[in-house]
Amino acid sequence: MRIFHPAAFRQKTPRRNGGPLFYLLTVLFAAAAFFYPACSSAAEPLTLDEVCRMAIANHEAVRIAVEGVSQAESNLGKATSRLLPNLTAEGSFTRYSENKRSSTGFVIQPDDSTGVNLKLTQPLYSGGKEWSFRRQAQMLIEKSRDGLELSKESVVRLAARAYFGVLKAAKEVEIKTAALKRAVERRKVAAARFKVGEVTRSAVLRAEAEVAGAEAELTRAGADLTDARSLLKRVTGTGETDIAVAEPEALPPVEGEIEALVTKAFEARLDYKQSLLDQKVASEGISYAKGNFLPSLRLEGLASYREQNPETSFLLKESVSASVVLTYPIFEGFLRRSELSEARSRFREAELRRLGLKRDIEVEVRDAYNNVVSVKAVIDSYRKQLEFAEEDYKMVFEQFKYGLATTVDVIDADTVLISAQRSLMNSTYDLELSKVELRYSLGVLLDDLRLNNTAANP
Repeated sequence: MRIFHPAAFRQKTPRRNGGPLFYLLTVLFAAAAFFYPACSSAAEPLTLDEVCRMAIANHEAVRIAVEGVSQAESNLGKATSRLLPNLTAEGSFTRYSENKRSSTGFVIQPDDSTGVNLKLTQPLYSGGKEWSFRRQAQMLIEKSRDGLELSKESVVRLAARAYFGVLKAAKEVEIKTAALKRAVERRKVAAARFKVGEVTRSAVLRAEAEVAGAEAELTRAGADLTDARSLLKRVTGTGETDIAVAEPEALPPVEGEIEALVTKAFEARLDYKQSLLDQKVASEGISYAKGNFLPSLRLEGLASYREQNPETSFLLKESVSASVVLTYPIFEGFLRRSELSEARSRFREAELRRLGLKRDIEVEVRDAYNNVVSVKAVIDSYRKQLEFAEEDYKMVFEQFKYGLATTVDVIDADTVLISAQRSLMNSTYDLELSKVELRYSLGVLLDDLRLNNTAANP
C-alpha cells in the first residue's frame, strides 16, 4: 500500500490568517500519526489468510460451536444409558417402639431391623423408543459438527468483510490526502493570481474553503479507518492496537454455469445439510411418539438381606428373585395422542424449513454470481474513467494557472477525479469480496481458502 508522508507535501505557501502552511502541516502530521502509527513498528501486515485463521482460532462463535459438539456427544451417552442395565443398592435401618410377642411367645415385632437390597433392572423392549432416541442423538452430533464448520464459515466471512473494510478505509485516506494536496496547490495558485490582480478575492476564499473541506474529509476518513481497524481487531481477537493489512492476492474465479453452481450449493451448504438432519430427527420423533402406544417389557432381579433384633419367628434373612414385567398403557388422558400429533407437526415444520432454505440458497447463489459478473464488468470502465479524469484534471489545472479556466472548472475536475478514484477502489475490493461471498453461498469457502483444517482453541 502506498503511504503518503507529510514531508512530501511541504510547500512555500503564502502566510495569511495566522499561517495556512502551519495549519496544513499540523493536519497532515496529525493524520500521519493517527492513521499510520504502525508504519514504524516491526509488525508485518496481515494477509487475508492470516486474518481468517486468527478469527477462527479466537472468535467466541467458534468456541461456542465447539461446546455444542461436546454437549451433543454427552447427549449420545445419555441416550445409550437407556439401553444398559440399571443397578441400584438400598439400605435401611428401622427402630421400633417396643418388642412385641404373641401369646405363645413368638416374636412379632423386633426392637430394630436392618435390610439391604440390590436391584437390577434391564429394559428388554419399549416400543423402540430407546433406539429411536439414540438415533436422534447420533444425528444431533452430526448436526453439531456441521454447525461447527458453519460457524467457522460465518466467522471467515465476517473476517473477510472486516479485512476489506480496512483496505477500503486506508485507500480512502490516501484519496483524501491527495485531494487535500491538490486543494493546497489550488489555493497557492489562487493566492498568486490574486496578488497580480488576475482574480478577485472570492477565488482565494473559495480555495480556502476547499482546503478546509478537504481537511474535514480527511479527518472523517481517518475516523472511518480507526473504526474499521477496531472491527478487525474484534473479529480476529488480536491484542494489537493498530492492525496493518496487506494487499490481497486476487482470488481465482469460480468456474461453472449458474445452474451447476446452484446444484453444487445444495450438496455443499452445511446449513442445508443441517435442515436435512432436522427433518430426519423429526421423523425419528414420530417413531418415538408411536412407541408410547406399544407395551414395554423389562427384566428385574432383586437380592435382599435382612437382620432383626430379636429375630421374628418367620424371618427370611436372604432372598433372590427375578421378574419379567410387562406394562401396557391403556389410558393416560389422551397424552400419547397429543404427543404423536405434535411430533407429526414438527416433521411438517422441518420439511417446510428445508424447502424454504433451499429456495433461499438458490436466490443467494444467483445474487452472488451476478454480483461477481457485474463488478468485474465495470472495473475496466472505472479504470478508463480514472485515466481520463487524471488527464483532465492536469489539463484544467494548468489552464487554471494561466487564467484559461475558472475556479469552478478546476473544482469540478477534482470532484470527478475523486469520484473516479473511489469508484475504481471500491469496485476492485468489492470484486474480491464478492468472490468470497460467492464461495460462502456455495458452501466451499473453507475449502477454497484452505481453512477447513483450522480448529478453534479449546
